Amino acid sequence: PASRSSSSPPASSPPLRGLCALPNAGDAFVVKNARVWVDDATEYPLRDILVCGESGRISSVAPAGALEGSADGAAAVDAKGALVTPTYADPHLHLDAVLLGKEWPNHSGTLVEGIANWKVAKESLTTDDVLSRARKALKWMVACGTTRVRTHADTSCPTGVEALVSLKETVAKENLARIQIVGFPQDGILTTPANKEGFLWASGLGLDAIGGIPHLERTREEATESLRLVFEAAETHGLMIDIHCDETDDPHSRHIETVCAFAEDRHMAGMVVAGHCTALHSYNGPAANKVITAIGRAGVQIVTNPLDSIVLQGRFDDYPKRRGLTRVPELLQAGYKVGLGHDSVVDPWYPLGVGNLLDAAFMLVHACHLSGQEEMRRVFQMMVSDNHLPFGGAPKIEEGEKAEFLVHSQPDPVDIVRMRRRPWLVIKDGQIIAKNSIPQSNVMGEDIDVGNFS
Repeated sequence: PASRSSSSPPASSPPLRGLCALPNAGDAFVVKNARVWVDDATEYPLRDILVCGESGRISSVAPAGALEGSADGAAAVDAKGALVTPTYADPHLHLDAVLLGKEWPNHSGTLVEGIANWKVAKESLTTDDVLSRARKALKWMVACGTTRVRTHADTSCPTGVEALVSLKETVAKENLARIQIVGFPQDGILTTPANKEGFLWASGLGLDAIGGIPHLERTREEATESLRLVFEAAETHGLMIDIHCDETDDPHSRHIETVCAFAEDRHMAGMVVAGHCTALHSYNGPAANKVITAIGRAGVQIVTNPLDSIVLQGRFDDYPKRRGLTRVPELLQAGYKVGLGHDSVVDPWYPLGVGNLLDAAFMLVHACHLSGQEEMRRVFQMMVSDNHLPFGGAPKIEEGEKAEFLVHSQPDPVDIVRMRRRPWLVIKDGQIIAKNSIPQSNVMGEDIDVGNFS
């Protein structure tokens, strides 16, 4: 390279932590010596954060040491200079299908086989099965720092939809996570009368959003008509919109243009998400520029799912093989908020994953050449800021706000992405709902923290 950064690794990475005694639910506590995240910043001054356990809100955020005497009686949690950020949000997941991958493996690694496997698997789903798998995967995600999840629910499988509606209510009461549900017609809307019926049924259930999958409709005309039905249903029932859009390598798949036009005409900026959009990867320059401009004009958020896309796309290519991710660098350069989803956790499409959104971020850095220091910080920001857009915005680490944040084990967001380490503490509504120990290794009698520079 022409030059190297003169900045050295952080000198004060926190020491190893075990699962030490922590405040009980309802107790006030203060997180001391925390570097509080600020979007687009590169430095994070040390702060103390006082949390009122009874209200679940942040009582005060002050320079480190400034709360001495005013936080008497509050348990102290020492962050030791580590980063504190809003919790992660995952804007694109399929909780109805999680953990089915071993039973229904995708041998070819194609999107086509994944859909075919799911088509058979969903016929035998039971409510208890869906709840058990989804709850387990959700706990994995919470342990990894994600407290907000937008899940798609296949509208051709009422058992799955109703189970996820029940799960949403249960985990909200438990303060485990906040779930949004998208009614998702996996097999299309106009492909069969039954699929349209399932779509219309789900539209009236009181879900959070409704979706479509235009590139799987039989013709372009029916694809456009399916999108019209989606927008009409959203307007009728007061729903947000979340489309699986152009999830293909075909450069002629440009349904994103229709999505943007409908959103712009209906003044739905901020209400519409288009997931995947992998065909944008294959558009020529002028076409890509036109589409990216339209996305901004319409206020549509694009959500990329790099773990699935890097596996499922490019399967019809010889060499060179396309990576199949949408144009994340160009979307970020345009100033857009881009979502980053995990999409699948060991399901009929994708055989891997533990629900750690950092794995998706790590893949995105590699597959989209976002390996510069500022670029990696921007990828991290997607998880703690951009991903919260469908939920009305990220939790604020400010006085009077609900305490929903992560205490990490590193001071640098780039190191968090590099090491893909679960946060030390996960805090939601003023309660510590998850805690992780830092893995420790021993080499030739010496205890080491793998990946830690200090």
